[in-house]
Amino acid sequence: MTDLILSTVIRDLKAALEDKDHPFRYFTLATSDINGTPRLRTVVLRHMDEDLNMTVYTDRRSKKVTHLRDSRGVGLLFFDRERNLQISIRGRAEEVRDELTRKRIWTEIPQQSRKDYTTEQAPGKEIEHPEKVEYLQEQHFFTALRIRLDRIEYLRLNTPNHVRVLFKKENNVWKGTYLVP
Repeated sequence: MTDLILSTVIRDLKAALEDKDHPFRYFTLATSDINGTPRLRTVVLRHMDEDLNMTVYTDRRSKKVTHLRDSRGVGLLFFDRERNLQISIRGRAEEVRDELTRKRIWTEIPQQSRKDYTTEQAPGKEIEHPEKVEYLQEQHFFTALRIRLDRIEYLRLNTPNHVRVLFKKENNVWKGTYLVP
């Protein structure tokens, strides 16, 4: 039975890659800063390979990239309000270092979306007004983060019984165990 639940989680994550309105398309990514303080932000699921490694895009000057240099551990939280379904994931993230891969991804990003990675100042810097953001013409700060999953927790709030399952990756095989909700 846990295998069936895992297959539905995987199916949902893959559907989020194609369907811009899927509730798992946007999710919360948690990192920790140098003091161990959790930092949360919403990101977009951009890619998932057959090993369930996920990819998100970011500005390489962002705080999340800085945090990952100190601690690669991340948390991901997906929630589907209509189904009362929460997927909580733990993994290890790293910046994609292969320049050819980053260049290939960059060419696939729509022109209007590239602007997000070309601000003169780094994300999070104070500005006087939103219209005061300056953009660079010939330079960008795009990078991709690859997240290698090691735990997936499924929680379905349902009547009469909630269902909670923990999946751990052991020797490249996902094993599921039911938990008390």
